[in-house]
Amino acid sequence: MKRNLSVIIAEDQEDSRALLEYYARHLDLKIVSSIGSGDWLVEDCIQYEPDLLFLDIGLHGIDGIAAYKKVLENGFSPYLIIVSGTQDLNQVLEGMAMNCVDFVPKPISLERISAAVEKARMMIEKDMVYTNAPTSNVIQLKSNYRTTFITENNLLYVTKIKGGHRTIVNVDGGKEGGIETTNSITDIQSQCSEYIFAPNQSSLVNLKFIKSVYASDNFFGTYVIQMMTTNNIEFHLTRRKRKEFEVLYSKYQSEIR
Repeated sequence: MKRNLSVIIAEDQEDSRALLEYYARHLDLKIVSSIGSGDWLVEDCIQYEPDLLFLDIGLHGIDGIAAYKKVLENGFSPYLIIVSGTQDLNQVLEGMAMNCVDFVPKPISLERISAAVEKARMMIEKDMVYTNAPTSNVIQLKSNYRTTFITENNLLYVTKIKGGHRTIVNVDGGKEGGIETTNSITDIQSQCSEYIFAPNQSSLVNLKFIKSVYASDNFFGTYVIQMMTTNNIEFHLTRRKRKEFEVLYSKYQSEIR
């Protein structure tokens, strides 16, 4: 990844915190906060939205595990690396159950923390769907207590799950079945250019991947959008959205010629 990953260091012992800061700088991480309090950890995660979190379980105030749960409840999910000298297996297992990237035991060594950070980098890169287009918007999704990044150029379509507050994001070259996320249709569209279009209130389509548009046989005055996918999935274009779509699609076609 070209950008430096940001990190919050949450460690109540000053000497260990200073050592983690030194290692973080050595590993080209951007330290956005370094604190010893669980309460401050929650506040700073919300404020800075870090990529990584070095977390000691024994923090001042609320403990590290409880603090991280509060961070998740607020909709943020930095990649978690637990750095602790605890001998409590239950605490370790509880931390690992929250999709912890790695557990680094104390005393801390550069080699061990470096391996954990490298593992986190690989996971972030795996979650990131790259594109050759450098100007493509990067869309942030909340999925399974993790933040997943995709690029707009690779976004195929988005559908809302019926009867729930979740959506499925389908990506060109991505995993079969798509990415299930808690992001709403509105939130995803707000991160995109105008070419990610909502043909109806339950879906988004990328104009780049439209195969054809034709009149519906079932509803007079409405149209169907067919996508360039292996299953040729189709989306209903409402009459209210038809004119907006025609103007936008014409603009898109003129720009790619």
